[in-house]
Amino acid sequence: MKNKRCVFMSLAFVIIISISIIKCGKKEEVIELGATFPLTGEVASYGLKAKRGIELKADEINSQGGILGKKIVIDFQDDKNDKKEAVSIFHKFATIDKFPVVFGSAGSTVTLAIAPLANRYKVILISPISSSSRLSTEGGEYFFRTIPADNLQAEILAKWVFDSASRNVGVVYTNNSWGKPLSEHFGEIFTDLGGNILLSEGVVENSNDFRSVITKLKEFENLDAIVSPTYPKEGGVFVRQIKEMGLDVRLFGGDNWGAPEFINIAKDSAEGIFYTAPSQAKSTAYGQFEKKYLEKFGEKPDVFSSYAYDAATAILKAVEKAGSIDREMILNALKNISFIGVSGEISFKSNGDLKSEAFDKKMIQNGQPIIIN
Repeated sequence: MKNKRCVFMSLAFVIIISISIIKCGKKEEVIELGATFPLTGEVASYGLKAKRGIELKADEINSQGGILGKKIVIDFQDDKNDKKEAVSIFHKFATIDKFPVVFGSAGSTVTLAIAPLANRYKVILISPISSSSRLSTEGGEYFFRTIPADNLQAEILAKWVFDSASRNVGVVYTNNSWGKPLSEHFGEIFTDLGGNILLSEGVVENSNDFRSVITKLKEFENLDAIVSPTYPKEGGVFVRQIKEMGLDVRLFGGDNWGAPEFINIAKDSAEGIFYTAPSQAKSTAYGQFEKKYLEKFGEKPDVFSSYAYDAATAILKAVEKAGSIDREMILNALKNISFIGVSGEISFKSNGDLKSEAFDKKMIQNGQPIIIN
């Protein structure tokens, strides 16, 4: 009798353990991916918009049962637009979490810092925001992006400035991997068109005093315009101080001048400035995307939300096409992916850049960005 009782107890124990294992197994039935963006700090608006676009796509897929029978889980980390933070986050994602894919980051300088790690650890890195032309040559095999590269932005900006009858310009740029190449490409194209660069000067990120460079610019009697590929903080301060010092010329910037942080810092001085920005080429799918985004987050999406949503779509389509979370299989599927996203056509060149690229011409009017194409 005692032996039978022991057998029954043993069987019961085995059943309980088996059920526990099955339950634990079910909890692990997820596909985990990483994301590193600035969620706090000077350019947090970029990271938050990207986060929301990715979250919306993941929620949609999960409501339909996930992919490969598994739910999608995204581990979002705040890199504060800091290279060291991002490198630390990426190391963890690659070596401890073993994520096959990481979304990020926003600042091109940050993404350039983690791209070598993506290639070393063979982790797919996809950015919806980093546009530096350096990433076209330095991103490596595992880097992709759903935002147009800056080579085209420089060309459009140069032709726009020249066509505005501005022949003599000063260039002030953020001296990093985004601002410097953009200003250099602009200068090459502008001078080829027949324009003249009177002054070209780089400034460090987060600069807050531009009076010396503005004084230099004021000395040029033939100055027609200032072209300034600067980040939102220093760009906003620069524009404000230009107006405070009474320098009245056309002002042209890069896509960062459309950020809320730029407008908040520049305040009324932002009125009437011009800048180039990636096009929000809305496909037939955009209306439904905008509606869902508004319902979930209580605000309309911007261009970076769209690019982030499409980045997530590209990755999840690649996973589905690969039929696996093996990173090599996902990589090969991603290289051959092609679809119409909410921002337009999504397919990639051999260097990870978009095959289809576009930029808009914009200005600030009544405190709001408007397209003036």
